[in-house]
Amino acid sequence: MSITSNYTALKKLIARYESLLNNFSEEEFIQKINTERWSKAEVYAHIISANRMTVKAMVKAANGEANENNDSLSWTARIIFLLNKIPKGRKVPAVVEARTPKFISKQDAYEAIKNLNIELDEVYANRQNWSKTQKYNHPALGPLNNAEWLAFMKVHTLHHLKQV
Repeated sequence: MSITSNYTALKKLIARYESLLNNFSEEEFIQKINTERWSKAEVYAHIISANRMTVKAMVKAANGEANENNDSLSWTARIIFLLNKIPKGRKVPAVVEARTPKFISKQDAYEAIKNLNIELDEVYANRQNWSKTQKYNHPALGPLNNAEWLAFMKVHTLHHLKQV
């Protein structure tokens, strides 16, 4: 998929998350059904904060502040992008888990989605400065450039939508 089609698909997924917030009460949002599953609030906090961290790294890469790397994608990344799916059983990287805020209300999610959309639009508007060789390391997939990060955000956002 092209950068534009990945961006468009990601924006539609984010809009879907936002519209789904209207389908449940504040209590349902924060309720944890069992210890093995995330609450809706935890899913929202995870996906939005992971995407916002990614966008921040993408801004640095667009400004030439990432690592210069000509390596091709790892096999894991190739499979995920080819299948447009993340395999089950993956654990949240510790860095993402440590930086994920707690959402205590749907308003927290609405605000975070609004900020994510602003940041995503800004980095996308600057796509002419994206380099194929300026890369940030993903904990499981290895070095990714901005176009690859955008594709990953789309797949990752879709992956967690099923939990909502």
